[in-house]
Amino acid sequence: MTIIKEPLELLPHGQAIQYFIARLPKTHPRKEYLENQLHRKTAGERGEKKMRKKFQEFHLDENFAALWDIGLIDGGWKTQFDGLVITEKCIIILDSKNVSEDLHFDEKTGEFIRMDSKGQRLILDNPVFQLNKNIQFLKRWLGKRKIDVRVKGLIVYTANQCLFHSKPSGAPICKTYQMNDYLYNILRPLPPDPAPLKINKIKRLIEANHSPYVRRPLCETYKIAYGDLQKGVYCADCKGYQVVRVKRNWLCLGCGAKNSAAHHFALQEYFSFVDDSLSNKEFREFCLLGSAAAANRILTKYDFIITGENKARRYHIKKNE
Repeated sequence: MTIIKEPLELLPHGQAIQYFIARLPKTHPRKEYLENQLHRKTAGERGEKKMRKKFQEFHLDENFAALWDIGLIDGGWKTQFDGLVITEKCIIILDSKNVSEDLHFDEKTGEFIRMDSKGQRLILDNPVFQLNKNIQFLKRWLGKRKIDVRVKGLIVYTANQCLFHSKPSGAPICKTYQMNDYLYNILRPLPPDPAPLKINKIKRLIEANHSPYVRRPLCETYKIAYGDLQKGVYCADCKGYQVVRVKRNWLCLGCGAKNSAAHHFALQEYFSFVDDSLSNKEFREFCLLGSAAAANRILTKYDFIITGENKARRYHIKKNE
């Protein structure tokens, strides 16, 4: 009889940062920085969702395909694409930016500036340079595979409170609601290719070579000691960490809530925050669990990659392919 093991995935990135902050002391010196990172990450994720939702209204008479959040590698050069639109005439790179407030570009100095509501200036990277680098990469990557294709690009600013006073030249830049019209304007003047692109072939090739973004544990990413984190199992009801194991169940001593699967979230937290593997002892220390036998019963239910024997045994989370 085959025993089906339970799968386990990392927490979504924005959610992971949120609960990582919750396990730090209120006076931690990096807490304000992390809260800023959380804001940027969640805003970026919302922006990419808005862009994908708007693209659902995009239509062409001929065949086309779209790929999202694609990573490709060429030697030591790795590039991440927010979106790729593959048409019979060309491939269009979609580059999502979630930047709000007033945006100014100085053609003389090449500086791209954001002015916030308090009048503070922030110098931003010129998004055209990044887009041109991505176009160069994709042409080179496809060229090595004997595919000669026109590659265009579109920079999409997804924040609602974004006001352009001027834009950099060299690439089309728009807001989310304008995106589809800009795509049509890119495609319309292009002459028909006597040999239209083989869309499905290119799509399968890119998907087959997709290299997902590899997340590092947050302690490593933000250089925060594991010892700084609050230990214990999280209670979704009272938001505390006073949850204890009682007769194969989890009970919160703070509010009395019970949750038989509270260890699942704790494991997601550990792998998102600390390391991509853990031992029975490390699991018990993180969850403040006293019983090695109870920890073993929990860990053996999951679809981990297991290395080592006895006390040297480690449980590794499987990476998404």
